[in-house]
Amino acid sequence: MNEKRFEGLPLVLETPIDKKDANGKDVEDKGIWAKEIKMLEGLIGMDAESEEFKKLERELADKGTEERGKYQDAFERKKMKEMKKEKGQTRLSFGKRKGKGEESDDSHG
Repeated sequence: MNEKRFEGLPLVLETPIDKKDANGKDVEDKGIWAKEIKMLEGLIGMDAESEEFKKLERELADKGTEERGKYQDAFERKKMKEMKKEKGQTRLSFGKRKGKGEESDDSHG
């Protein structure tokens, strides 16, 4: 919020608006946007070295721990799936498979 290069630029911030209701069901709460905008506006001009900023940073980091973990897990699963897929593709061999002790026929050259 205090980066001079961003001053005067329109910014788009996409954040989830789902929260759990009393029954644990995900529901939309568009009021989250207003709270987040108010919080961001409060950061304008705030000293990043101040105790107030550091306290807010810790609170927000703690608040987002669970959600960051879910996204990190999903990222890791996707990465492993892609690695397995790539690894499987490198195992493709064309032609006759050689058994143990047989030499490959490189005379096709």
